[in-house]
Amino acid sequence: MSRKSKYSVEQKLNILNEAVHSSFKRVAKKYGVNESTILTWYRLYKYQGIDGLRSIRSNRSYSKEFKLFLVEQYQNSDDSL
Repeated sequence: MSRKSKYSVEQKLNILNEAVHSSFKRVAKKYGVNESTILTWYRLYKYQGIDGLRSIRSNRSYSKEFKLFLVEQYQNSDDSL
């Protein structure tokens, strides 16, 4: 089953840019997007770059090495759960 994103990569980047310079809560309300969705986009962009914002056509599977890399990167960052 395929999934299609409601927002394009460019729209997500614009929303993220506005949220970073303003308020995640205010921008979420403005665009009708859940605040946690914007936070998820932010983290995906932070760790995966532009590819993290691209919509995927199916569920992904990740290697053990990639998962460990992300865990280590997260532990070394200042991000909270």
